[in-house]
Amino acid sequence: MGNTVDTIVISYDINHTEVKEEMQQLGYSDYWKYGDGPLYQMPNTTLWHKARSSDAAINDIKNVCYRLGVNLDKAVAVRAKEFAGIR
Repeated sequence: MGNTVDTIVISYDINHTEVKEEMQQLGYSDYWKYGDGPLYQMPNTTLWHKARSSDAAINDIKNVCYRLGVNLDKAVAVRAKEFAGIR
């Protein structure tokens, strides 16, 4: 189902600083930037990874939450080809 490796966006429904920090250690980012353009922050519980499948992203968030003893209410991971946003 979600095994194509590409740019992935994952959004999860918890607010736990350690989860975000652990996901960032796995290569996820909470911002993006085009060249010399402005920096765009993702919403609080949304991250992206430039080379992950949606299945792998869900497994990452599940494993991080399990390790930290955090209850993961819900999460979604989707392939993303382009970003647009408001700073």
